[in-house]
Amino acid sequence: MRILFINALFEPFGGGAERTIKELAKLVNGLGHEVKILTLWDKEDEEVEIDGLKIYRAKIPNLYFPDGRSRPPLIKRRLWHIIEIYNPLAKRIVSRQIDIFTPHIIQIHNTYGWSSSVYDAVLESGVPGIQVIHDLHLLCPTNMFKKNSVCKKQCFICKLIRFPQKVKTNKLKAVVGLSQFVLKKFLDEGYFTKVPIRRVLYRPIALKKCSFVRKADNNSVNFGFIGSLYPYKGVELLLKSFQKVKRANFRLYIAGRGFNDYEIYLKSKYADESVIFMGEVSPEIFLEKVDVVVVPSLGHDTFPRVVLESLSCGIPVIGSNLGGIPEMIIDGVNGIIFDPYKIGDLEEKILMFASKIKDWRSRCSVIRNSVSNFLDFERWANEWTDLYNSVLNL
Repeated sequence: MRILFINALFEPFGGGAERTIKELAKLVNGLGHEVKILTLWDKEDEEVEIDGLKIYRAKIPNLYFPDGRSRPPLIKRRLWHIIEIYNPLAKRIVSRQIDIFTPHIIQIHNTYGWSSSVYDAVLESGVPGIQVIHDLHLLCPTNMFKKNSVCKKQCFICKLIRFPQKVKTNKLKAVVGLSQFVLKKFLDEGYFTKVPIRRVLYRPIALKKCSFVRKADNNSVNFGFIGSLYPYKGVELLLKSFQKVKRANFRLYIAGRGFNDYEIYLKSKYADESVIFMGEVSPEIFLEKVDVVVVPSLGHDTFPRVVLESLSCGIPVIGSNLGGIPEMIIDGVNGIIFDPYKIGDLEEKILMFASKIKDWRSRCSVIRNSVSNFLDFERWANEWTDLYNSVLNL
């Protein structure tokens, strides 16, 4: 069976979603299916192979490529989003690749940059389509996060500009949410009501090795953040809270990259010998240095893989109560949940963790076992195989 994956980004661009897509594509390849990934970038079209996967990179048919590092002027961003409402050039690219590859199933992931025209290309081909929801982009261009605060409901403007997506995605054969939260969120907003197959398929994660030699300083309490350095990830909330309650033996490791200007701002405002900015490093290098990982998301993180990566290595998580994060954390067992919009709550949880540091360090096995059901790749393979069969039998 030939399966075409469509996503906005692929390595070396992107983050957790792109790592998940790569793992899924390799898993499907391993099941004997042929996979091709159609993605965007800022150069001329090329077809390459990465780790045994066929990748077709198309030059983005818009004003710029959202690489996550530079932030174009406001007027340029506004025009970009207007073009993204419906871009016939993007449809042409997708239709051509469908004709060349002749897939049996098309799997649509993140569509920013492709516009709603991607759905017309898929629907007109007659090939059954599956929507995989990684985030809330189909509801809102800013992922339901505006003016440094989470949006509780889809606003009128977003309903208007996302109406084409809402109508077209209803004609697909299946929708997969990567968490209970994200699928329910879309259903509550009236999306996918006519899609016959609706499932939640939790993604497992694959670290190279979780039995690494721990290098955290036992004389210190070592907090950590790893991920994209964007405002909605809550990294500044963590830095502010840490500075308010830090003790002489507290350390905070910040790993990841974001917009250049925002990185410079954070490093300048929160310069402190107890705060270590690591840049972009592998999860293994980061995790060996920390006692706890803080996931302080201010927006609805669908199912951040950093939570599973940490817990699967026996490292507890202090996590926001938004999005799919609470689906992985058992409060008081493998981590602590806090409300990022409750003043002082994160500070309280930081001190609470530090006061019981010896107890938390002794819980590695309990923490690992708490997420064992999320780490079963055989289960994941069976679930996707069943989904593909169900879609083809409709």
